[in-house]
Amino acid sequence: MAPVLDTRSVSPSDRQDYWSEGIAQHFFPMRVEAVGATSFEARLAGGDMGPVAVRSIQGLPHRVARTQQMIAAADPECILLYLLTKGSIFIEQDDRSCVLRPGAIAWQDTSRPSTFEGRDGFEVLVFSVPKWFIGARADGIARRTATAIGAGEGRLTPLATPFLASLARTVVDGEGLPSSDAEGAAEMLLPLLRSGDDQEGKPEATPRSEMLLIRMQRYAMEHLQDPELGPEQIARAHYVSTRYVHKLFATSGAGVSAWIREHRLEGAAAELRKSPETPIAAVSTRWGYQNPASFSRAFREKHGCAPRDLRLLPQLG
Repeated sequence: MAPVLDTRSVSPSDRQDYWSEGIAQHFFPMRVEAVGATSFEARLAGGDMGPVAVRSIQGLPHRVARTQQMIAAADPECILLYLLTKGSIFIEQDDRSCVLRPGAIAWQDTSRPSTFEGRDGFEVLVFSVPKWFIGARADGIARRTATAIGAGEGRLTPLATPFLASLARTVVDGEGLPSSDAEGAAEMLLPLLRSGDDQEGKPEATPRSEMLLIRMQRYAMEHLQDPELGPEQIARAHYVSTRYVHKLFATSGAGVSAWIREHRLEGAAAELRKSPETPIAAVSTRWGYQNPASFSRAFREKHGCAPRDLRLLPQLG
């Protein structure tokens, strides 16, 4: 795959800003600065492997830092797993820091301030793994950030690093993986990450599927006023199949469409009470109903009265 970002495509004076804006789109906002090099050069290529974003980054020495203010503005809630293939990199988080050499791995948590510094004309593979995908052990893994694991260390690393490199190359340089295989391939990252969990061996407090359902419901609540909200949109936002979305929502006792309808009607009722001057048609449209008649019918089934009659009822409290 050709680089998605390549600083050589812009003039030298614009390269640092170009890179800063580009990685903000592919990862999140970070502060970028060159380190010792006479010119700034960096390239990024990548693809997706189910819910995991895979990126290859090459470049001359430079540093990126993530501040608390940046985290407050945008946090994808991921663990970034690094596999160094060339040069060296320095990473720092909390009170820990380490230097990675080729074949070594380490990770960082996007939810806390951190520093990444590429040195010596480096190349690194980065796997952005959502915490919901890891499950409840993500917290334990996050407590072991910025700790280098050499190519020959640990039980899994000697086996895992060649596999990770091959997997990343398939995603980054090849044609990628079929969607039917992508999530299974992403699952193979989890034993390696969980081997760094300081709570390893203890049962998970919350199953991963339950954490994902909570995340999906939170997403749906934030997009209730989007008329396009539905199982397909939720599936795309969470890199899973529509069938899996239906399966998870069914465990809550309501199908996806019923869950969305229920919360839209609750939101509409709250707005009708709060804003008596707002036309009912405007309220129904804002809460995802393009047809006033279908809104009125669904509202009556939910609340036992027509929308206009709700405004005549006495307010409680």
